[in-house]
Amino acid sequence: MRPIVHVKTDLYNRDVKQNTETILLNAALNGDADSFNRLCERYYPAMVAIAYSRLSDRSLAEDAAQEAFYIAFRDISKLKEPNHFGRWLTKICRNISSDMAKAKRRDKLVAIEELELQRGETTEQENYVEAVRSIISKLPLKAREVIYLRFYNKLTYQEISNVLGISQEAVNGRLRRAKKLIIKELGRHNSIEADL
Repeated sequence: MRPIVHVKTDLYNRDVKQNTETILLNAALNGDADSFNRLCERYYPAMVAIAYSRLSDRSLAEDAAQEAFYIAFRDISKLKEPNHFGRWLTKICRNISSDMAKAKRRDKLVAIEELELQRGETTEQENYVEAVRSIISKLPLKAREVIYLRFYNKLTYQEISNVLGISQEAVNGRLRRAKKLIIKELGRHNSIEADL
């Protein structure tokens, strides 16, 4: 009987993924639009999460991600370090999202008034979900990014590390700090409700 050989699939998958990305990126740098489209497919969920962390609107976040891909395609010749494509794309997406967030703030007061008129009775769970969303929306941007990438997009620490250009330890630290802030604010929120 032959012994069972265990292959470290995570390491193998990561290497294959990295090699595939390098091949796609090199082809995209040489003008291959199909390769660029495949890169976009890989990064789309992460870019939507980055944009959502600033915009808190799924539709606007998708628009921001699309705009980031357009700019990246247009300016791919300006990419100085091809192995940092994810970081470069993230920076573009952050800038676009920030610009869109500024424009969104101008219209926010009207939207809030309309929402208040439309709201009826809410359940306790809806109140809790709304409280968590509100707390997350007030977190620092870096904390919001890792929360959305990890819990909404289900990215691994390694994938978040690649997208943000930080170490996995830094990802872990940001997530830990963000969770502590959320728990602290939920405690404050619950004590305020109890007082009412």
